[in-house]
Amino acid sequence: MLDWDGCVAVNNRILSDAAALIARHLDRVAIVSNNSTHLPDDFADVLAASGLAVPRERIFMAGVEALRHVAALGEARVLLLAAPKMRRHARDLGLTLVREEPDLVLLMRDARFTYAKLERAANALRDGARLVVANADLTHPGPAGRLVPETGALLAALLACVGEQRAMHVLGKPGPLLFERACGAMGVAPRDAVMIGDNPATDGEGARRLGMRSIIVGAATGLRMEDLLPPVVAPLALLRSA
Repeated sequence: MLDWDGCVAVNNRILSDAAALIARHLDRVAIVSNNSTHLPDDFADVLAASGLAVPRERIFMAGVEALRHVAALGEARVLLLAAPKMRRHARDLGLTLVREEPDLVLLMRDARFTYAKLERAANALRDGARLVVANADLTHPGPAGRLVPETGALLAALLACVGEQRAMHVLGKPGPLLFERACGAMGVAPRDAVMIGDNPATDGEGARRLGMRSIIVGAATGLRMEDLLPPVVAPLALLRSA
């Protein structure tokens, strides 16, 4: 299982070492991501452009799972803070999206987050609406080492207004849902899977809770994706001529 942002890709551009690792284990790879702004087809298309045929059925994303979770609840009125693409997908799933008096507030990464949205969500929670959150990540890695604010940063602003929410439900890693969905699709038990990611608090901790092994790459460990690839052995003729 592979995390996406900062592990497989940065700004949805596949990293070369990640591409080599996926290609080597193509039939045994699943993507398990806290992303809440894209759909599995989007990631499948990005991978396909690099010659990596990972089917959408093996791509699991916190945003999509959060929408499915809320749709299954049958909530009548949902205040959704999310990217336009996710709002369209929510309607496709039959969710009724509203601006005022919701039964439930669903929070995802929303690059168009505003004071007005914060005010509406805070007052909805104060008035008794339930809170579902796609993931609690504060940031994810961006191009040139920049930080990209994530859903958790928006959640922090919301909780600063209303305090801790007893009914709050966070769907993404380190929660078990994405890992369990991936294991089910791959037909393996958690003990027989390995999670490769860059965030010890989500990828590592989530795997540990399920008895799954993890490999953490990036700044937290100094381990690189290329370290997970077999060493390149020079041809014997080249070694002899050196």
